[in-house]
Amino acid sequence: MSDRIVILYGSETGNAEEYAKYLKLRLKSYNLKPTLSSLDAFPLKKLVTDTDHLIIICSTTGQGELPRNSKSFMKFICKKKLPVDLFQHVRLTTLGLGDSSYSKYNYAIKKIHARMMQLGCHELSPRCEADEMSPEGVDGFYLEWETQLLAALSKFFPMSTEPDLTTVPMPEYKVSFKLAADQLAQNSLLTKMYNSLQVGTVISNERITSADHFQDVRRIKITSRNLKYYPGDTISLYPCNFDSDVEAFLESQPQWLEVADKPLKVRNLVDGEQVITLRNLIKYHLDIMSIPRRSFFAILWHFCDATTEDGQREQEKLKEFGSFADPEELYNYANRPRRSILETLTEFKNNLTVPVSYILDLIPLIKPRMFSIASRPSETEVEVVAAIVEYRTIIRRIRRGLCTRWLKALQEGDEVHLSIDRSSFKITQSPIIMVAPGTGIAPMKSLVDEILHQNSLQELFLFFGCRHAEKDHLIKSFWEKSDNLHVYSCFSRDEDSEYKYVQDAIIANYTLIGDLLLNQDAKIFVCGSSGKMPREVKLTFVEAVKRYNSMSEEDAKRYILELEDNGRYKEDAW
Repeated sequence: MSDRIVILYGSETGNAEEYAKYLKLRLKSYNLKPTLSSLDAFPLKKLVTDTDHLIIICSTTGQGELPRNSKSFMKFICKKKLPVDLFQHVRLTTLGLGDSSYSKYNYAIKKIHARMMQLGCHELSPRCEADEMSPEGVDGFYLEWETQLLAALSKFFPMSTEPDLTTVPMPEYKVSFKLAADQLAQNSLLTKMYNSLQVGTVISNERITSADHFQDVRRIKITSRNLKYYPGDTISLYPCNFDSDVEAFLESQPQWLEVADKPLKVRNLVDGEQVITLRNLIKYHLDIMSIPRRSFFAILWHFCDATTEDGQREQEKLKEFGSFADPEELYNYANRPRRSILETLTEFKNNLTVPVSYILDLIPLIKPRMFSIASRPSETEVEVVAAIVEYRTIIRRIRRGLCTRWLKALQEGDEVHLSIDRSSFKITQSPIIMVAPGTGIAPMKSLVDEILHQNSLQELFLFFGCRHAEKDHLIKSFWEKSDNLHVYSCFSRDEDSEYKYVQDAIIANYTLIGDLLLNQDAKIFVCGSSGKMPREVKLTFVEAVKRYNSMSEEDAKRYILELEDNGRYKEDAW
């Protein structure tokens, strides 16, 4: 039976979830009935009782780590007492989303796939490890993998040779209006959707870059009760949409505006039936400022009125965006200019009539945003250092990130929802080498604050990078002078700076670095934006130990890789 096909995803930023959603739409168009869930949300018993064909799509985060919504699943399947034939009835295929510039490329899906096969799974179709750095991108890998998967499924289920693209897929979520408002949620459903949620109050929200600097970096302090965290841990914050954007979103569909403040009954979002107004559902839960993805358009085009020439043209355009016919078209329309869902609905509103019942299928949920904690452990206070995302696109529109725009607007006394996420970082007594360009300083500040507070003599070496000594030198007011804290500041735009980049400071001090690593068991902690920085910093450490110990290039690379494997080289990049 095709209802025993299960699609599970592990997703940190939403990419793996998007491919899983799109795949479900594709399988439904072939008259199959797959179940979709995150890895952790799927009842594990059903893998044994209700699953014959299993499809897992998972990304890799950080240094070969699994996304947060897949860790419980991995913990379960790694139990040693599980029988080797537990999943002998299951046919499995997997798709990994990764970046080959990282040493542990697609590590998460490799671990999941290998363990599931150890537990008895049979191959449904060849597994795939997609590389976003390749010329064809993840889309190219996905298309080939999907083709093989459909061919494999056709051996087990009666499937038409062509998908049915005309029938509107039934909504996954059950949404309807309720007559009485006796069960109306106060504002949001956050506390029912997320475990371990706490309420905090903003103490201060201070800009720590100069007013004339291009980037606004904030230092935000929040007070709460019974907080428990350690250096290296992260805080998840739960932003919401601005009222003006919510109103504009409702106005794009006048039929929504008429019922915006009436109680709405929602099922399948969380356990049981929940009641909330449409306005609050949009404000607190729907990411209307996110970039629309392929699955969004694959549903949306069905609601475009094509009875006029203009409507027909718009329906064809939306339909094209929702397929792989020309991926470049979707990229140019949505991704390149960073166009939002709100802007898309506004642009096509003249010919669109979207039923409220499809709103949760169309619009992704607002995901909590994670920030490295910037304060030493405290039960009553937590601190965040975050850059406000604001830029101008190729269509000359200013873009602002949903969460950082919300952060910027926070005022003293405002309430926020938060949760703490533990990291694997552990403080040892050996020296610590810290590399932190820009807001990568946040977890380093937590670590340094804690060690200095303990009056420890542990040696700390901080390589901090920014543009200007007078504009974005974030750390200048963080600490008093201390004998065991050695700071190397690098200013990339100041002509008189001793070091331009953190790599320059590391290689200039290769004797110190080599001695710390090879003779003093030092630990390296690198934090900052992903992309070139982590890779170039790692290559610089390779060069430093190579010079210090007259190693060959290969031996130096192997040594740094061993530091990673042994937990002495940690990266936290976003």
